[in-house]
Amino acid sequence: MPLTPTVHSPARPTSGMSLLEVILAIAVAGFVLAAAVSMLVSISSIWAERAERHFFVDHIDGVTEFLSATFTTAGLKIATDGSNSDSQLDDGTNGDLENNESPTASPRISVPTNSQSSSNTDSSSSSLIHTDDEPIRWAHPPGFSKSKDPLLHFELPKAPPLLVGLENAPLLGLNVFLYFDQNEGLSLLWYSKLQEETEATNDLRRTLISSLVTAIDYIYWDERFEKWETEDTPKEGDGIDQYLLPRFIKLTFEYEGVTQARTFAIPVPIKSALIY
Repeated sequence: MPLTPTVHSPARPTSGMSLLEVILAIAVAGFVLAAAVSMLVSISSIWAERAERHFFVDHIDGVTEFLSATFTTAGLKIATDGSNSDSQLDDGTNGDLENNESPTASPRISVPTNSQSSSNTDSSSSSLIHTDDEPIRWAHPPGFSKSKDPLLHFELPKAPPLLVGLENAPLLGLNVFLYFDQNEGLSLLWYSKLQEETEATNDLRRTLISSLVTAIDYIYWDERFEKWETEDTPKEGDGIDQYLLPRFIKLTFEYEGVTQARTFAIPVPIKSALIY
């Protein structure tokens, strides 16, 4: 049986990517990846800047609301028998000491009785809490140089949450001063009446309110010219070492080139009210 010769067909060339096509594919993929990364970075930057802007505004509003609330509660004190007796002696009435008590005896809290509460009297003896005539005033802190301008001073019956005492001890009867430094910002200098030593500046405690405050201005009402005046220092009055209390305080905040200002009023106690 004769053998049939085997005929081999020529091999077909296999299809593939040339070197140029590979380089072009890598370039397109890199371009797409770079565009995706750039878009992700841009979105992240936008959200970060938005968060920083909200942080700045929230910080400004928080500082302003804290100072407004603190000034509102300034000057409140607990009425005592000692303070009441002093006022009675000044008025020239009820000057006799009862039950042979010493004038230096410890003051007691005056609690109104049922008869007093039902008699509709507004005397200080029938009220536990009263407000100072000048809850906010200008004064020099202990150890503060008299050559420097005074600071806004006020008293608080108890410490706000921002002021923390040593060993979590309750802080009652605080003397607080609003202190501004061009390099450090706005702070509160304060000390408690329970402290043993309060004669030097080092005895005061300092709580930073905002390091973003770059300026503080005091707004006065000029009655002579009937216009508002803005001063960066306390305005002197007619007497010696007498300073006028401003109507408003303007704080200027700055953060990364952005500047904003907030103005809040200084509360003035009303001793009488109109009855219609």
